[in-house]
Amino acid sequence: MPFVKRDAAGRITSLHREQDSEDLQYLPLDHPDVTGFLEPIGERRSQRRGELLKSDLEMIRVFEDLTDILIGKNLVVLTDFPPAAQDKLMRRKRLRSSLSPIADALSGPTDDEGGLLP
Repeated sequence: MPFVKRDAAGRITSLHREQDSEDLQYLPLDHPDVTGFLEPIGERRSQRRGELLKSDLEMIRVFEDLTDILIGKNLVVLTDFPPAAQDKLMRRKRLRSSLSPIADALSGPTDDEGGLLP
């Protein structure tokens, strides 16, 4: 592996595990033509993984807020979660609480309704 198919200009157009036709040529996996063909795929995959990671980090906040809402409405009790999850939720809650005064100081003074004062 791999067997490659080339176009009229000699560029690789596809890779195959088996030589299922006469027009396929064997090349080692580390051949520059093969690595050059695969490189854009790796770049796109890496970019998608980065986007997925960013989305994961954003979704963590959503799930955390959802958990707070469910607990606040007494639809779920903290003790419904396994002990390891309880520890993680509480640790995260403490961490966000400890950062809250910093966020409040950076946003400026607010009125009674949470709006910024001039």
